[in-house]
Amino acid sequence: MRAYESSSSGIVKEYSIYNVDFGTGKGHEQSYARPAIIFKVINELSMCLVIPLTSKLERLKLPYTMQISRTNTTNLNDESVALIFQLRAIAYDRITGSEIGKLDDQQIAKIKTIIKDMLAI
Repeated sequence: MRAYESSSSGIVKEYSIYNVDFGTGKGHEQSYARPAIIFKVINELSMCLVIPLTSKLERLKLPYTMQISRTNTTNLNDESVALIFQLRAIAYDRITGSEIGKLDDQQIAKIKTIIKDMLAI
């Protein structure tokens, strides 16, 4: 697991949940500040791959999504849906605040499986 040390957020760790400012999106892109899973830290580019979360549980009907439950580990305020199909690269400075929570090994494995299926790799 890789990590990045941010001046504003401290150490940013893969498979952890942080608030991310996505700015203004277009169409169905997730926008504004919201929790997101840090999927991959890319230190060489000062970027990371993130998966935005939404509290709209009806989004589970969409392909390439999964539920992220509100637990003592995730520390989310609401039951959430990982919008895996919206995996995207962001600059580190879009991460705001410290770690909210983290995923367990089973959740990480499921996300990796969904991404492999989505990208047909």
